[in-house]
Amino acid sequence: MKDKRLMLLNRVIFVLSLIGVAIAIYVTQSFLRHSPIVCVNTGCELVRKSAASYIFGIPVPMFGLAGYSMLAILAFLRTTKLKSLNSKLLLNLMLAIATFGVLFVSWFTYTELFVIKAVCTWCAISAVNMIVIFIMVIKSYTSYSKA
Repeated sequence: MKDKRLMLLNRVIFVLSLIGVAIAIYVTQSFLRHSPIVCVNTGCELVRKSAASYIFGIPVPMFGLAGYSMLAILAFLRTTKLKSLNSKLLLNLMLAIATFGVLFVSWFTYTELFVIKAVCTWCAISAVNMIVIFIMVIKSYTSYSKA
């Protein structure tokens, strides 16, 4: 029973990570091309054009792309049940990445609100997505520890 729940949680994390990858690719390409982002408000363009949206010259969405990609790969590896991989190690890595992700989106949301003074809809959706992934990884972690 618990194994099925863990597998379901892991698959949901995988799907949400792929959604995060798709969002990050879309927003990253607009940063790289310097082209407008389709958005429900003007916040996306204000955020995209802000210097605060670049860390060491790297567009912020690229960090999201890296994090979501790593989460998707780790969730996939956990689903395959490869005997050579330690599922606990993979879960620990997922927890570390998701924790960093939540801290990162919290920082960037703060930056949007108080430095840029605009909110990108895609960034907000991505932030909620990362928080949901983090909660699911915590649930997986606690369920795995009890098993």
